[in-house]
Amino acid sequence: MKKLLVTMALPYANGDIHIGHMVEAVQTDIFVRAQKMTGREVRFICADDTHGTPIQVNAMKQGITPEELIARAWDNHTRDYALFGIDFDIFSSTNSDENRQWAEKIYLAMKADGLIKEKTIEQYFCEHDKMFLPDRFIKGTCPKCGATDQYGDNCEKCGATYNAEELTSPACALCGNTPILRETSHFFMDMEPKREFLKSYLTSGEVLQADMKAFIMNWTEDLQPRCISRDEPYFGFKIPGTEDKYFYVWLDAPVGYVSSTQKWCDANGRDVSEFWGKDADSEVVHCIGKDIVYFHSIMWPVMLDSVDCKLPSRIMIHGFLTVEGEKMSKSRGTFIQAKDYADRVNHADATQFLRLYYASKLTGGNNDLDFNIDEFINRINSTLVNNIGNFQNRASTFLDRFFDSTVPDADWDETIAAEAVAAANTVRENLIGGNYRVAFDAIHALGSVANKYFQDTKPWELVKLDDKSTVNVALVTCLNLVRTLGTLLKPIVPEIAARIEKQFGETFDWSSAAFAIRGKKIGTAEKLALPLETEMFETLYATTPEKPVLPEPEEELIEFPDFQKVKLRVGEVISAEKMKKSKKMMKIQINDGWKTRQIMSGIAEHYEPEQLIGKKVVFVSNLKPAKLMGELSEGMILAAEDASGALSMLSTEKEFDAGSLIS
Repeated sequence: MKKLLVTMALPYANGDIHIGHMVEAVQTDIFVRAQKMTGREVRFICADDTHGTPIQVNAMKQGITPEELIARAWDNHTRDYALFGIDFDIFSSTNSDENRQWAEKIYLAMKADGLIKEKTIEQYFCEHDKMFLPDRFIKGTCPKCGATDQYGDNCEKCGATYNAEELTSPACALCGNTPILRETSHFFMDMEPKREFLKSYLTSGEVLQADMKAFIMNWTEDLQPRCISRDEPYFGFKIPGTEDKYFYVWLDAPVGYVSSTQKWCDANGRDVSEFWGKDADSEVVHCIGKDIVYFHSIMWPVMLDSVDCKLPSRIMIHGFLTVEGEKMSKSRGTFIQAKDYADRVNHADATQFLRLYYASKLTGGNNDLDFNIDEFINRINSTLVNNIGNFQNRASTFLDRFFDSTVPDADWDETIAAEAVAAANTVRENLIGGNYRVAFDAIHALGSVANKYFQDTKPWELVKLDDKSTVNVALVTCLNLVRTLGTLLKPIVPEIAARIEKQFGETFDWSSAAFAIRGKKIGTAEKLALPLETEMFETLYATTPEKPVLPEPEEELIEFPDFQKVKLRVGEVISAEKMKKSKKMMKIQINDGWKTRQIMSGIAEHYEPEQLIGKKVVFVSNLKPAKLMGELSEGMILAAEDASGALSMLSTEKEFDAGSLIS
């Protein structure tokens, strides 16, 4: 079989993973696991999408570098995916040397093919900050709904998208001044010469699913040039041959599929051409949401073709997630982060259950999915607990009690065995085909067949007979059914299926769905799943509590000469250590511009010593020295305190030398 490389859309490193993201992750992971169970070599590739102005703006707001922000996002994303059993071969980053090299290679190839055009356009320019303003550096009034303080690319209130030039009352997000329109040049990707190539590719094989084909093919009739560059300041890769132009994130983001594969290949002694070479014995499948179809079906194939890379043989497109019939909402508490779901749903199998619930709703089309707690509980309990779990428990407990956990050496019921094989074929074909709901229904139906067979054969009565042949047939059939059901569940809920694998001492693949066990001692059964209860979801929709409001201060007014007596200066922390006999106190050495001075500060509960080294702080330089905990303190470091008691040390917006006077 051909090697298979599977990707899902790269999550943006500007926030954590929510349960909407998890729809795609679960869909892709189930597909990968189903393919791996055929014995095929399958590689699951993903990475964080790390470039763009939103990353830059968010980092500035937090007072950290973009690199620090995306590193934190990578840690959180890999943690969240692991909680739901999403098993990547590699989860990389688009902010890598491999990605830069591939982005440049693709750009230069398109340029050589005449697909890159330079055009002069008008863009907002801030005369105060002396720079062209990316969309996220502009704020104004939404032209659609009139909401104020909206960014220059989309409205967070009504969801509308627009060009920055359409904003009413535009202002620079950095200084607040009104920008002006000024001419600048940018690079555009011209896809018109690739019209016939795209038509031929998109209508070949099973690249597009039926419900999206006509919609996507309409785009090939109007291939507008797409801007692929941005001006400084911009967090990303500089375009070769330019001084101040950067690749727009939508050029270097999909390149992450190839560069991450290369990174995996380099670490495993393989060659990236095995998967992405134009004539490689491989397939590439993308799983994406319907909001990013244009980039993957139009721009990305043109980019790949320019460097003779393998084109995706299939683009699996899914819909959006709603919660209780409505768009996810932070104010209603239904915008649920993946980590919050895992923490708040009080059940050990909560994340595995969500996988099964999503599988029961995914049809292989782009229809939206709804998360509904009552439906969720009913579906999990009726299928996994009361149906399959009930059968597995009854059959296994009976075997343990009357047959010493040994499957009899007898024939099985051929009619039931044939039904098991038919169900397995349906499940396998639909998990690989993308219609998980049909697979889910087939699993549930086989569980019902199993329960009916156990009830109809009444092994608890047959075991009392002198002739044990009939009960032997019943038990062989039932335990093979348990094994089949465990096999069918494996791609969807691998951790739960692992309990049945442990019982049988096997690692299941698709061949394990066929009846094959007789005359074998197996392990004692572990209960497959405990039921879900409504109470377990009590805190799922918990809204974020409002920040405590500081009471209005009652402050004694002072004269300006009194204020002038206090000398505030900038100091640089040289060393810091916590005091052993105090939870709050830290001993800090600072460079005050002339010498080193020691200051005792009550911030030990809010900072680690290593966080402070090299930090510029504001301190009172003319405070009379005093002894604190037996140590000399020669000043006071200033810190802000919020209503919860959290402290944050004060510093200056710009870098100033130690000793600089604050006035």
